[in-house]
Amino acid sequence: MEARKRLKKGERSDIRKDLRDVHYPSSAGLQRYAKLSLRKRAEALKEEKPHTYAMATARYVRMSPRKVRLVVDLIRGKKLEEARAILKYTPHRASEVVAKVLESAAANGMNDDRKNMIEDQIYVKAAYVDEGPAIKRVLPRARGSANMIKKRTSHITIIVGEKNG
Repeated sequence: MEARKRLKKGERSDIRKDLRDVHYPSSAGLQRYAKLSLRKRAEALKEEKPHTYAMATARYVRMSPRKVRLVVDLIRGKKLEEARAILKYTPHRASEVVAKVLESAAANGMNDDRKNMIEDQIYVKAAYVDEGPAIKRVLPRARGSANMIKKRTSHITIIVGEKNG
């Protein structure tokens, strides 16, 4: 097993900048790349073609990532129309926000001149929820003590692609 060399702060930010404009493959591919180190992931993702996907992100959404993931897991891999129907009839508060992000990703794919995706062929290529910063609050308790309340936030990302056939 090779020894892992810790990256310096400047090297890490360079790799993250490279990752910004990189294509994220299907959700199974995302899981495969998630286990790689940051440097190897950047190299692997750079090889993907950039005009085969459209992406939308909602950041700092005031909902727990664990609860949003329940909704996002329902639409991963589904066609656009099917995903819209699922979100419309899902009785979770997060379904409204996820629906907005899905519509934005679909619009990004259809309206970009380089992509020109057809609405009937769009499907959810990848969808994931990352944890944002937690807003911390203090709840007074008995005998002068206090408990910390973490109000969690989420970063929701949906990537849509085009299925041929």
